[in-house]
Amino acid sequence: MSRPVKPVGLGFGLLGTTNAAPITDDSAEKMFAAAWEMGIRRFDTAPLYGGRLSEERLGRLLRGRSRDDYVLSTKVGRYRGYAATVVNPMNNPGDWHDYSRDATFRSVEESLKLLGTDHLDIVFVHDCDAHLSEALTGALPALTELKAQGVVGAIGCGSNVAATHLALLQKIELDVLMVAGRFTLLDQSAADLLFPFCLERGVRVELAAPFNSGILATGPDVEATRFDYQPPDAALRARVRAIQAICQTESVPLKRAALHYSASHPAVTRLVLGLVHREALRSNLEDLSSPVPDRLWPALEPLGIPDPTESIKR
Repeated sequence: MSRPVKPVGLGFGLLGTTNAAPITDDSAEKMFAAAWEMGIRRFDTAPLYGGRLSEERLGRLLRGRSRDDYVLSTKVGRYRGYAATVVNPMNNPGDWHDYSRDATFRSVEESLKLLGTDHLDIVFVHDCDAHLSEALTGALPALTELKAQGVVGAIGCGSNVAATHLALLQKIELDVLMVAGRFTLLDQSAADLLFPFCLERGVRVELAAPFNSGILATGPDVEATRFDYQPPDAALRARVRAIQAICQTESVPLKRAALHYSASHPAVTRLVLGLVHREALRSNLEDLSSPVPDRLWPALEPLGIPDPTESIKR
């Protein structure tokens, strides 16, 4: 298999309790083994995912692997009860936020224990959209201290809101962002202000959720598909149908177009995909390794989708 156009990481949210079918330990082991076999060494989790169930299970999967062989991240600030039932992944009843200094230190300590490591390559402040002040005065200074001690390698923000990333970058230096779903065929809200700022400041961007949690992989006509974790309405399905039609005219599968679109912006240094079975992962990597014609992006512009490579051309 040839190399994807951008490096790829895996998010382990589905190892926690979610509103999707649970992944058994046996399936998780097979998925992880396949990812490792395919050369993926970048792994992300968070206390939110299953109330640390994801961290606990990922720690078991990593056991016996050399710590120098992979890049590991987790998050602080947003929490959920252990193995809690999930009704709404975006705003589940019982979730809480705590960006205080003490909570951040405690959270990192617990993550280290569950993940079976003495250091974390990256720690993101998680979904602090409505808590910017607390993150700036509590969690981020605490993470800066841990970075100085060598416990944390890099610090950043993980959020679905482009404005949150930009607001933090205007106040504090960050190493890396995990921008979820905000530069895709359906949402380019990171493009106008955030990405140029990142390029100017040398801030790395990991783009998560390039399928907007499903619909750009499955297409619009799968009843159970999701957009940002919710059922898409008829207008959104119609928009994806229009995008898909143009992709088909250019002989490009929708899923391949979605992956290449998110990967093609020069600010994006890595794509972070969700945990899937071997053949689905192989399919994603093959899509990322297969070229798309240069004419695809201009063909999509009449739908209001900007060329992701435009800043490269300038």
